[in-house]
This record gives sequence, structure tokens and C-alpha cells, in this order.
Amino acid sequence: MPAVRKKPSLAAKHPSPIDGLPERRRAILMAAVGVLMEKGYARASTLEIATRARVSKRELYAEFGSKRGILEALIATSAADMQAPLTPAEIGDRHALAAALTGYGIAVLTTLTNPYVLAMYRLAIAEAPADTELGEILDVNGRQPNRRALVEIVRRGQAAGFVGSGEPERLGQEFFAILMGDLMVWLLLGVSAPPGAPEIAARAERATEALLALHPA
Repeated sequence: MPAVRKKPSLAAKHPSPIDGLPERRRAILMAAVGVLMEKGYARASTLEIATRARVSKRELYAEFGSKRGILEALIATSAADMQAPLTPAEIGDRHALAAALTGYGIAVLTTLTNPYVLAMYRLAIAEAPADTELGEILDVNGRQPNRRALVEIVRRGQAAGFVGSGEPERLGQEFFAILMGDLMVWLLLGVSAPPGAPEIAARAERATEALLALHPA
């Protein structure tokens, strides 16, 4: 009988998006990740999260307000990593537009392929359609703000005359589709390993080149 391969700890190889947070906040979020992975969102309790984080329930509620607040903070922290490079002051030429799109692609791929983030998506999928609350949190605090950031880059590029006309939302969807392909499917299934920095940069550059070629000024 083949030996059962033990899955490595997430923390062993991959940094968490919450590593740079203040100690108490980070401890609560790390505990929440552990409880969520074991119990699921519906059965996760704030008491167990507080116990593992070695804080009182009063401290937990003072920091986040509710179980939903913990999840919103966890997802918003990851989303913030994607949004940080997405607000260029000016798009003065085609090169600046390409750099902004490529920066978006790198930030998004780096975050979405992080095992911590993938774990949240797997959990949301496992609990749907019986409970869609976690999926809604992922959508409102993760997907929506980052898609708005991409649309804003496209809109600025169009206003500056460096990309062709069309609904910015549709152009953003095209870019994202080219960027991701079917990568997320295989990552969520655990068939593929998360890409490294060189592959992420190459995918972002290809998506940028493809979008600008499909929609020339």
C-alpha cells in the first residue's frame, strides 16, 4: 500500500497576508484560519477562536465585532495587498499603462495563489450553496474592490488615448480571463502547485500584451 503523503503546513513554505499585523490582531486571525479549516465557517465559534488566540471574547469582539467581522478583516487584509500597487498617479504614456496592468496582474496572482487565500476559497465552495455567507464576504471584500481597481486602470488608459474604446468593465474582464486562464481551477483542486514569481510575472506580461493588442488605441 502506498504511503499516505502528509500535507505540509501552510506556514512552513508560504508567508501569510496577516504576518505584518499587530500582535493581538494577527493572533486572532491566525486562530480563526485554523478553526475555519477544521470546523468550517458555520460551525466555527468565536469562543474557540478566542481560546486559541489566547485572548478573551471581550478582546475579540472589541477588535472585530463579530465572527463575520473576523472574516471580513482576514479577506480585506489579503485584498489590500492586491490594491496597493493599483493606483498610479498618472498614465502619461503607453509604457505607464502597460506597467500598471502588469503590476495589477502580478499583485492579483501573487495573492490569489497564496495557499491561505486558496484555503478560504475552498472553504466557501465546500459550504455553498447551503451557506453562502463566506462567499459573499469574499465577493464584497475581495473580488469587487480589486475588479474596480482594474477597471479604473483601463478607464485611465482610455482617457489618455493608449487603449481602444469599449466598456472598461468588459476590457477588465478580458484581461482577467487571459491572466488567470484555468489556473484557479487546478489550484483549488490541488492538482497544480502555486506558480513562482517568474511565472507570475510572465503571465501578467502576456495578459497585458494581449489586451493592448486586442484593443489598440
